[in-house]
Amino acid sequence: MSSCPACKVENPPGAKFCAGCGAALPKMPVNIRCAICGAESPEGSRFCKGCGKPVGGPPLSQGGAGQRPPGGGTAAGPKAPSQAAQHIKMLLGAGAGLYAIGVFMMYADLSKIRAAYGAYASQVPGTGLQWFLVILDTALAGLNMYAVTLVAKQDYKYARWLFLAMGVLGAIFLLKGLSGPVSYILINIGLLGSGVYGWILVSREVKELRV
Repeated sequence: MSSCPACKVENPPGAKFCAGCGAALPKMPVNIRCAICGAESPEGSRFCKGCGKPVGGPPLSQGGAGQRPPGGGTAAGPKAPSQAAQHIKMLLGAGAGLYAIGVFMMYADLSKIRAAYGAYASQVPGTGLQWFLVILDTALAGLNMYAVTLVAKQDYKYARWLFLAMGVLGAIFLLKGLSGPVSYILINIGLLGSGVYGWILVSREVKELRV
């Protein structure tokens, strides 16, 4: 209740004028409720008397700046890239490099055939397959580099299938080219190993993200 200083009549809380004489009533102080802990502090307070936080700050449930969740831990933020993700990016980059080396070597062989046979080069057995592999390896190298940018965002939807392609192509051409140049054998071994290991890493990483 608010007592009128002129006529001493009691007035209800919040009244601006006296009900007995009409005189203006003095302004009553209004307590401020802390949004953090709920304690009330006198009007004009800068800090809560209950928790010491700035009065009027955002409640804890809204994740205000500098606040901690229950239990004293820090607020959850974006998950940092794991070591496995870094290895996945390296393997994808290595696969792109192996594809590029293979393209260079096959194109060099095709250039030699063209120089030797001229207009009849296209009729030499195996040249059609080599041109197809040049185009395929070039496309896969580009997709590998694109997948690297996706892995940086924790997106593995293409990485798994690209590792599968690396493993399958590496195995097929390793078996077919065991009697060929050592350089081709090493490239296909690298593709096979990178594909299998990369597939395992991606499967583990995806499983961890789903937990």
